[in-house]
Amino acid sequence: MGVVELSVVAVAALLTSALTAVSGSGGGLILLIVLLQFVDPMVAIPIHGVIQLLSNSTRAITLRSRVELRLLRWYVVPLLPAAFLGLLIADSVPRPAMEVVIGLFALVAVWWPAATAWLAPRPGGHTGRFAIVGAIAGVTNPTIGAPGPLLAPAFRSATTDHVGFVATFATAQVLNHSTKVLVFAIAGVAWSDYVALIVAAGAGVVVGTRVGTAYLRRADEKLLHWLFVAAVSAGAVRLVLGGLL
Repeated sequence: MGVVELSVVAVAALLTSALTAVSGSGGGLILLIVLLQFVDPMVAIPIHGVIQLLSNSTRAITLRSRVELRLLRWYVVPLLPAAFLGLLIADSVPRPAMEVVIGLFALVAVWWPAATAWLAPRPGGHTGRFAIVGAIAGVTNPTIGAPGPLLAPAFRSATTDHVGFVATFATAQVLNHSTKVLVFAIAGVAWSDYVALIVAAGAGVVVGTRVGTAYLRRADEKLLHWLFVAAVSAGAVRLVLGGLL
C-alpha cells in the first residue's frame, strides 16, 4: 500500500475509534469496510483484528473500573472453538461472496440492531444466555470480521448504564479480537507483510480512543447514531454491488 492509502486507513482508524469510544460499537465495522477497499477479505479481517484489539484494549483499560465482569464469564467459554469453526467457513467461501455477506451483514446490523437483544438478561439477572452470544461472536468474527453492531444490543440491554456498556463491550471485544488473531495466526497469516498498515492504523486508533473517551459523557448520541448508519450503509452497499458485479 502507498502513502495515500495508508493515510486514508490511519484517518479512518482515528475517526472510527473515536466513534466507538463514544457510542460503544460500530466504528470497527466502518473501518473494516474501509480496509476492504484496499485488500482481500482474508487479509482485511485478520489485520482488522489486530487493529481493533489495540483500540478496544485502550478503551477497556481506560474504563476498567466500569467493566461488568459477570456478563463475560459465560460469554468467553465458547469463543475459541466457535472461532475455529468460523475460520473453516471463511476459508471455504469465495472472496466476492464474502464481500457480499459482509455488506449484507452490515446492513442488517445497522437497520435491525435488536437482532440479538433478546439474548440478554435484565440488569442483575442470570447471565447464562451470554454463552450463546459468545458462540455467535466466535463464528462471525473470522467470517464477517466485525459483528460488533449485531452483538452490542445484548450487552446494552444487560448493562446498568451507557458507560458500563462501553466498558464491558470493549472488554468483550478484546476477547473477540484476541481469539480472531490467534486462529488466523495458527492458519499462517503473514503478519510481517502488513506492518506498515498495522502501525498506521494502530496510531490512529490510540489517538481516536483518547479523543472519544474524553467526549464520552457529553456526546450527542442521536447524531452519532445517524452518522454511523449513513456511513455503514454507504460502504455496505458498495461492498454488495462490488461482490455481485
